[in-house]
Amino acid sequence: MAAPGSIPSQIAYKMSRSATGQVRIDYGATSVITNPASGVMLLIDHEKQEFRSIPTPPGVTAPQMTPPGMPGMPGLAAAAASPQMAVKDLGVRMVQGIEVHGHQITMPPLTPPKPPAPPPVPGMPGGAVPQPAQVPMIAETWVSTKLSMPVLTRITGSFGQSMCHCKNTVPGEPPPSAFQIPPGYKQVGLPPAPAPPAMPSMPKPPAMPAAPSMPAAPGAPQMPAAPAAPQMPAAPKPPTFKF
Repeated sequence: MAAPGSIPSQIAYKMSRSATGQVRIDYGATSVITNPASGVMLLIDHEKQEFRSIPTPPGVTAPQMTPPGMPGMPGLAAAAASPQMAVKDLGVRMVQGIEVHGHQITMPPLTPPKPPAPPPVPGMPGGAVPQPAQVPMIAETWVSTKLSMPVLTRITGSFGQSMCHCKNTVPGEPPPSAFQIPPGYKQVGLPPAPAPPAMPSMPKPPAMPAAPSMPAAPGAPQMPAAPAAPQMPAAPKPPTFKF
C-alpha cells in the first residue's frame, strides 16, 4: 500500500485453504489456523514454539483468502445493491497464466462536512476556502475461475493505492499437517485482560476551622479601700510642779 507521494511498502504472507474450509495464514513467525468445523482458531508463535486456542463465536465464518479491505470498502453484494455505486464485469482474462474473472466497483467520492468559515479579518479579502478535489474509490478484483480465490486486487482512492497480488499459486489439496500444531509446541493461555484503571481517591475534605474561644469575662471592679480613721491626738501631759 502506498499513499500519494510516499514509498510503497510490501507485506508478504502465505495462505492455504483445504476443501473442508480450513484456512491457514502465515506471516513472519506467526501462523493463524481456523477450522469452521470445530469452531476454534489457533494462534501459533513459531519463535516461542507456543500456541493459543481461541473459540470462535457461533456464526463467525473463517477468514477468506482475500486481502484486508480498505476502511469503508463494501462487499460486492452491498455495492451491487447500492444505487450510488457502479459494478462493472471485466470478463475473463489471464493473469500470470491463471484464468481469472474480474469485477470493478466504483464508489463516488464522499463529501466531507464543510468546516465553519473563519471570521473575516479586517483588510483581508473574503471568500470560500478552496477544498481539495475528491477522488472516487475504485476496487478491481480478479478471482481464479478454478481455485475461487482472488489472484489480483487493486484499490485506488484519495489515500493512494493498495494492491494484493497472489503469486506462486500451487493448486491441489494442502497436506493435513498444514492445519495441525507442530510437535513439541506447548499451549499457553490468552494474555490477561488489562486491569481497569484505579479510580482516583476522593480528596479529603478540608478540616473544619476551630471555633474561636470566648473572651474571658472582665473581673468585677474592686471597691476602693476605706480611708483609715485619723488618730486622736494624744492628750497633753499635766504640768509638773516643783517645790
